[in-house]
Amino acid sequence: MLTPPEDLSTHQVSCYLGEHWGLLGAEVTYAPLGHGSHNWAVVAADGTRWFVKASRSGPDSDFSQATYQTAALLREAGLDFVLGPVRDRSGEVRRQVSSHWELAVFPFIEGRNPDFRSGERVRVAGILGRLHAFNPVPDIAVRWEPGWFQPELKQILADELDRKWTEGPYGERARALFVSSRSGIEGLLDLSDRLVAQLADSDEPPVITHGEPHGGNTMVDSSGRTHLIDCDALMVAPRERDLRVLLYASHRRPRDLDNTEVLAAYQHTAGPVEPRPFALELFRAEWHLIELARYARLFSGPHGQTADVEVRWNALEGYVAVSQNWPDLLSA
Repeated sequence: MLTPPEDLSTHQVSCYLGEHWGLLGAEVTYAPLGHGSHNWAVVAADGTRWFVKASRSGPDSDFSQATYQTAALLREAGLDFVLGPVRDRSGEVRRQVSSHWELAVFPFIEGRNPDFRSGERVRVAGILGRLHAFNPVPDIAVRWEPGWFQPELKQILADELDRKWTEGPYGERARALFVSSRSGIEGLLDLSDRLVAQLADSDEPPVITHGEPHGGNTMVDSSGRTHLIDCDALMVAPRERDLRVLLYASHRRPRDLDNTEVLAAYQHTAGPVEPRPFALELFRAEWHLIELARYARLFSGPHGQTADVEVRWNALEGYVAVSQNWPDLLSA
């Protein structure tokens, strides 16, 4: 998030770090990064560096607890490129520190994000193959099911577009976008259903997936090692859930990049597997529909005019015009 929360101060974060992780006298600085959590960079009294993520407690807490636990278990099992959370004094990976907030602590990585428009995707391909080849999958890992967020989106399309969205500055503009793009969204929902049916005829086993292994969620450290970060969407799912991001290098439309070396690096660690084109498209469609559901929920309800909300508004404009990302959809 770009703006710090009003009800969680840097002093409070420092106190929680000392109480639960033993990081006493920590210097805490807000880091305006990402979209799902509030973040702080931390330097402890002993000079060690850490990264803290805070999320509000809510309906997604159980899901997040499972994904954080999975990430920690993978790292402890030898997948040291998975940036899992550091357990607190009682062994928790995501600590409830107040009635509203949950904190997680991660090792700080000095490095940079790789350039996904270049050959640096090869770096990510190798570790992604290692992740997919890992066995046994932790029992606590969340199992992917098709149609994630789609019932909510269908309900909004059916019941919410005829009432005014007046609880925030972007509400009515957002509603107008959904009204004008309704047929395209419904076509994408139908396409998703057809691709899910095709997946049901496949017997390829699922693997542990990261969910969003793009340039912003991977890092190359100062020694040249590559890491998967932001592992808060880990799921057991078809491998194309990750390969779509790796091979397309885009959430919206494939960039038509040369994937020869990328796929070879992936297969070197994952084994002789081939991505299924229909499954790649299934997870591209799923991502679009999840984003549309989240933005519809945001803009149809109370929201303000902040830097974070503006980022989401700009993203909605890119996703809601479905025909721009799926030009053949309505003619199919």
